Amino acid sequence: MQITLSHHSIRLLKWLSVLLVVKVIVFTLYSYRNYFPPNFEVPFLLGRQSYFFGQYSWSFYAHLASGPTTLVLGLILLSDRFRGRYPHGHRILGRIQVGMILFVLVPSGIGMSFYALTGILAGVGFATSAIATGVCAILGWRAAVRRKIQTHRLWMLRCFAILCSAVVIRIIGGMGTVYGWDAPWVYQASAWISWLLPLALVEVHRNIQLVQPLSQSDS
Repeated sequence: MQITLSHHSIRLLKWLSVLLVVKVIVFTLYSYRNYFPPNFEVPFLLGRQSYFFGQYSWSFYAHLASGPTTLVLGLILLSDRFRGRYPHGHRILGRIQVGMILFVLVPSGIGMSFYALTGILAGVGFATSAIATGVCAILGWRAAVRRKIQTHRLWMLRCFAILCSAVVIRIIGGMGTVYGWDAPWVYQASAWISWLLPLALVEVHRNIQLVQPLSQSDS
């Protein structure tokens, strides 16, 4: 009975997480009205007008396009039902996602990290997040090519967890607005927490799954 409840709880958390990701994607797409053309009165673009047009704008718009797209693809590719019914479609979308991550999301993320508002600590956090996303995508693709399916799924789950940093950082930003957290350290901390936290949750969940069969066999 205890295992059944735990299974249902995990399933509920997964669905709540999906709904949260979808909500953030919709909110992000809705906020694009402030970026075409750029409105330098909105919080994210405030103070960026002096350097926006140039290399930063290329990174910014590339990130706007690739961020939500890779998140949506991640939701589809992590679906067992979709993978079971459309294995060929899963492979095609997987190639598209990995290509977009490596050639658009990661370079644009690194490019934007040089302009982090609160300095080098936040910039390194965002750049490390982009690099970690690319590493997970490469290792996941490599495992798929070698037909190591479980390893492939684990690396792509880690990749998706880091992609969800866009969700976590908006949650932190919302909490900052509510509670009046406007100190620079909040933004610096969020640059690291936003991707390390979901990645840690994946590892905790994985360890729980590894421990459960052992505990059941002991009983």
